[in-house]
Amino acid sequence: MNKYETALFVSFLAAYLPTVGLFHFMLFKVNRLLPPDRRLPHSLSWGDWNRLKREYKGFYPRSVVYPLTVSCAVTILILAIAMFTLRIWEYASGK
Repeated sequence: MNKYETALFVSFLAAYLPTVGLFHFMLFKVNRLLPPDRRLPHSLSWGDWNRLKREYKGFYPRSVVYPLTVSCAVTILILAIAMFTLRIWEYASGK
C-alpha cells in the first residue's frame, strides 16, 4: 500500500470503530428498555435499522447518538468509495 491508501485505510478505521461502538451502544440502551420478546438482534437488516431509529428516538428524543452514528456510517461509505476509486485509478494507470 502506498501512502495515500494507508491514509485512507487509517481514516476508514478511525471512522469505523466509533460507528460500531455507537451502534452497539444504541442497541444496548434500547434493548435494556424493551421487553424480552421485542428486543432487537445485534445483526440488523434494513428494516430493523428503521425500527432501531424509531425505538431509540422514542426513548431518547433529544439524543445526538443516532445522527452521529449515521454521519460516521456515511463517512465510512465515502472513504470506501475513495479507496476503491484510488485502486481502480492505480490499476488503470499501471502503477
